[in-house]
Amino acid sequence: MSSRLTLIRIISLSSIMTLLTFFGCGLTAYGPALSIFFLHVAKDAQLVLLMVSSAFFWLISILLSSIIWYLIKPIYPKNELTILYSVILQEIFRWLLFNIMMRAEPGLILVANNPKSLYNRSSFAFVCGMGFGLMSGVVTYFTLLVNSIGPAVLMCNSCTALTVYIVGAFTTYTT
Repeated sequence: MSSRLTLIRIISLSSIMTLLTFFGCGLTAYGPALSIFFLHVAKDAQLVLLMVSSAFFWLISILLSSIIWYLIKPIYPKNELTILYSVILQEIFRWLLFNIMMRAEPGLILVANNPKSLYNRSSFAFVCGMGFGLMSGVVTYFTLLVNSIGPAVLMCNSCTALTVYIVGAFTTYTT
């Protein structure tokens, strides 16, 4: 009976530790972006819509990259080529979003909270960039973050004192 209770305590302790790893790494990776979102962007529906639309543009570029990768079989093993056309597609969609923003800017300024503010254009640019960056971080890191809930810990080869999850969180934080 005693060994059974000890086993239950170990299992519950390990599940608590994996949840702590999940939330700690998640808040390390996404905490700064979430705080900026809630303190600055969420106050204005217009900025939220711009951020979501820029995130959508990033998703479309990655979708096209994956379609190209899937349809053209010879580039499966060539990571350099995949990275090259993925980056080019992301920049094309960033340029498209910029062109759309330039056309929509007079209308966006008219319906802004403070139409005469000199900071409207920089706010628009800030939230569009934040949408691109946040969606990039969510797509690239979230699957690794979900794996941190698993039963084991994956240590980083280059720094054995850190897990892959916290290294990924720091990397995501910097994007």
